[in-house]
Amino acid sequence: MSNKRREHDQDAAGGGDKRPRRRKHLYLVLDDWDKGFSIHKIDVDSFDSDDQHNNAAQHLPEPPVLRLQSPVGPVPQTGMSFSALGTKIFTFMNQHCGLIYDTETAVLAIGAHAPAQMVCGFGITVAVGEMLYALSYRFSDKQHSFEVMSWDATQHPMEGWSWKMLPPPPPAFHGRVSSYALHPDGRSIFMTTANRGRMGTYSFDTKDSAWRWHGEWALPFLGRAHFDGELNAWVGLHQDGYICACRVASPSCHGTTAPTLQLDCQTTKERLFGKGLERYMRASLAYVGMSRFCLVECVAREGVEGQALGDHGGCVIHLTMFGLKYNHKGELQISDHLSTRSFLVSRHKNHFGPVAFWM
Repeated sequence: MSNKRREHDQDAAGGGDKRPRRRKHLYLVLDDWDKGFSIHKIDVDSFDSDDQHNNAAQHLPEPPVLRLQSPVGPVPQTGMSFSALGTKIFTFMNQHCGLIYDTETAVLAIGAHAPAQMVCGFGITVAVGEMLYALSYRFSDKQHSFEVMSWDATQHPMEGWSWKMLPPPPPAFHGRVSSYALHPDGRSIFMTTANRGRMGTYSFDTKDSAWRWHGEWALPFLGRAHFDGELNAWVGLHQDGYICACRVASPSCHGTTAPTLQLDCQTTKERLFGKGLERYMRASLAYVGMSRFCLVECVAREGVEGQALGDHGGCVIHLTMFGLKYNHKGELQISDHLSTRSFLVSRHKNHFGPVAFWM
């Protein structure tokens, strides 16, 4: 079923409510120019077309909705990270004011400075309600920075967004986060860390500001996973190139019970990324809703005489829309049809991977 048809059915089920609904789009953040980053707005409804010419790699439409110039300065001061909250895309920079782009109004505003101890460009951010939680790892002293950003209406309009320091992870919390997911309770953030062969999973209760240890096991995902209510499962990327769904862990589980989570995971039979002869570089997953997802895959682009350009010159972005469901045997499978569009883009920062928001 196409997105347009699905929206029509939802409108029909809503009775006499004739208020226009804002159509959502995929916002793709790329390091596709030498001075900084671009934000591109992509209409995924066009992916429903089966025209053959759409299968060939194209250039993204110009101009993008926004270009952001990176601040000039030594690393890590030049780091930039991107996060989403509601209809807004936040850009954080070390030792510089943050920027806020509202996708609904197309307004660019000044935001709060990133905390001094935060390392922009290296870490994770999770939106919980109307707050944004940010955890980054400082390589200099091997410590974590953990803060939450929220809006205070009593403040001056230019100072409404502010940061608050949170309790740092326990000492045994090793290295950087390899996989994470927000629990459907809307308050618990699960995180897996791995360092020198040791792994462990923790959660942070955003209501009580408390950490909990769950045991030496790992969430089976590559990066972020999303909760889907129809599947009643966390869904994310498996490191071998498949889509993975697993039972949601309880915030109260302990190390003796949590490993059973590993037995309740399923992967699709179809391998969706890191396949073929292309040199896979990065991949991420955006949740579109109603068991629909968009896979964002970055692969190296070949230059003259077969030389790979991915590290310093260019890459190809594959955007694949698909649905998920359980079949009559309870097996996870791709639903609807796979719809893919590919775009040729430049690449200028080795550490940066494309970021996608559904807004």
